[in-house]
Amino acid sequence: MSGVPDPPLPFTGGRIPASEQERTLVERRILWQFIVAPVVSFAALLGGFNLGWPGLAAVGVVGFGATALSIGGLAISERRLMFIRGGTMTPREYRYFIYDGLAAVPYGMAYVVGGVCLITVAGLFLSGASPEGMRAALLARPGLGLVPVGAALLFYGSGFVIGFVHRAGSPWQRAFGMLLDAPARLGGLILVALALAALVIGLVDLLSPAHFDRWFEFGYR
Repeated sequence: MSGVPDPPLPFTGGRIPASEQERTLVERRILWQFIVAPVVSFAALLGGFNLGWPGLAAVGVVGFGATALSIGGLAISERRLMFIRGGTMTPREYRYFIYDGLAAVPYGMAYVVGGVCLITVAGLFLSGASPEGMRAALLARPGLGLVPVGAALLFYGSGFVIGFVHRAGSPWQRAFGMLLDAPARLGGLILVALALAALVIGLVDLLSPAHFDRWFEFGYR
């Protein structure tokens, strides 16, 4: 097999592990973070629903949240993300990809926001809040959902804007490379714009409900 295949979308700029030791690290981490932990969490969630044990289902949600926190925390501290691609026919040395750079920090923050949201919802449920009550609270104050969603989109979009590609060469070569990266960065800018809109609307709802209610009433006249 010649050359290194394109890294998995939507990311560009990935590399294969530089040593057997690094490949083993990636393999083990992916096994636990993307296979074992999600499978165990899903089994608890599904078992809770099928057995009529809502507490067990909530534990499964906590498991998903803790997994997301683990992925995000390591991405932030190490400034790198790790992924697996291909199937059983993919040569082992080309199965794992690493993405190094500052872009891993906002991507990691997006995982952290998602993990905190999942754990918070499960914690409220275990504390006695009903799904109907949480749904009613969200409908009454949409900012409770808009703010975390906006924050996650802001971090995710910022990751696209920063990118993992490290362009080298002459100024003309770097400029041409930036053109190649433009679609991903444009998509990131769109996500950032949507995120800022969600954050502004959500914060107005939470900090000044009267203003939000007036906006909403005006929009439906």
